[in-house]
Amino acid sequence: MKENRFTERATDLDRDGRKAYRVAGENDDPSTRVIRGVEEIVGQGAEKQTWLYDSVDPDALDAIFGQKHDGTLRTNGKITFLARGCEILINADGEIVVYGPVDEDETE
Repeated sequence: MKENRFTERATDLDRDGRKAYRVAGENDDPSTRVIRGVEEIVGQGAEKQTWLYDSVDPDALDAIFGQKHDGTLRTNGKITFLARGCEILINADGEIVVYGPVDEDETE
């Protein structure tokens, strides 16, 4: 990933007219990474960083992908949701992919 960027274009993951981006920041909570990634792709909105609450509870999102009660890491599962026109996919292995808004100029 380029310095000072949170996303990296992942053309091999593009689908349904949406451009895919991998989100960096493996040491950050999933909610923080989602906010940074989406805002880098679509820009910061007037609603600041509270837009995520319209789609998902950030604390619950972080808890879902946090360590289990016995301290072990979660290795299975994924969650997908929509926010600010983007489709966000979070895998238990820590990978976050943001599919940008549908590009109406591209047709198949």
